[in-house]
Amino acid sequence: MEERRLSVCLKIMKYYSRGNEMSGIKSEKNSYHHGNLRAKLIELGLEVLEAEGAEALSLRELAKMAGVSKTAPYRHFKNKEIFLASLADEGFRLLYADLLQARGNGPGSVERMGRSYMAFAVKHPALYRLMNSSLLNRMPDPFKVWARKTLVLLSNTLAGVRDDENPPLNLHDATAIWAYIHGLVLIRIDGLYPQDLNQPDWEQLAGTVFVLPLKTS
Repeated sequence: MEERRLSVCLKIMKYYSRGNEMSGIKSEKNSYHHGNLRAKLIELGLEVLEAEGAEALSLRELAKMAGVSKTAPYRHFKNKEIFLASLADEGFRLLYADLLQARGNGPGSVERMGRSYMAFAVKHPALYRLMNSSLLNRMPDPFKVWARKTLVLLSNTLAGVRDDENPPLNLHDATAIWAYIHGLVLIRIDGLYPQDLNQPDWEQLAGTVFVLPLKTS
C-alpha cells in the first residue's frame, strides 16, 4: 500500500515540477493522440484507487496528473460514477486475462483459476471491492461485458467446454464457487480472520474449492 501511495505521489510531483519548467500545461493535443487519454485516465485511476481509495478519486485531479485540461476527462466519462464503473470493467478484463492464462490445458485448470482469482484480489484489493460492489448492476450492458465473460469462462471450464463466448453451461456450480471464493477473498483482504490464530494456507483453500462435490446434472 505504501509503495502504491509513493508511486502516485511521485507522479503528482513530476507533474508539478514539469509545470515549473514550462510556461503552461501541455495541450491535450500534444500530450495524447486521439484515443489515448481515456486509457491514460484509466491507468492513473487504478493507481490512485489502490493508493488512496475510491473516495479520493477526482477526475479533475487525474486530469492534472495526465497533463490535460480539467474538463478533458468529461469527454470520455460523464461523471465520477461512470468513471468508477469503467475502472470496474477494466478490473474484470484484467481478471479474465489472469484466469484464462491460469486455466491453460490439462488437469487442474479450475484449481489454478481459483489460486489466480485469490492472487488478483490480494494484489488489487480496492479494485476487487469496486468490481464486486453493486455499481455495475446499475450501469448499461456495455459496462458488464468483461464481468459476464469472466463468469462464462468459469462456468464453461467447469462444464469441460472450451467456449468463452456463449452463455454459461454450468451456471449452478459457477455460482456456488463464486460465492465460496468471494467469501474467502474478503476474509483475507479485509483482515477478518482471527489474529490470534495461525493463518491458513490461503492458496490451498483457493484451489480446494474447485474439487468440492457439486451438482452434476
